[in-house]
Amino acid sequence: MDDPQQIIQTTETIITDMVGHYSWMFIGAFFFLLFKNVVSNVLDGLLFMVGHDFDVDDIVYIGGEKRARIIRQTPTKTVFHLLETDRKLVVPNTALYSLKIEKVLPGANNGNEL
Repeated sequence: MDDPQQIIQTTETIITDMVGHYSWMFIGAFFFLLFKNVVSNVLDGLLFMVGHDFDVDDIVYIGGEKRARIIRQTPTKTVFHLLETDRKLVVPNTALYSLKIEKVLPGANNGNEL
């Protein structure tokens, strides 16, 4: 039979070695999960800002109904000024692609000349 004190000491040595070798993985996974949403939001914002499909001061239609002007684009959010109601709409960049945003093309016949 093994000595209980020796079993406890061996177990402590194994646990200490595992924590020492693998603790960086646990810490990295913790920070990855903590900042996953922040990184995702910033990347979505940068993709929206880098492409020139929509720029600041563009007039757009949200959901095909609400007429709005883009007043600010940041890496984490986009701010719209709703023209009919004179209100501000702040949208996280992760939600931008789920909105139906339409933009009237410059020089297009806007339906005014029939």
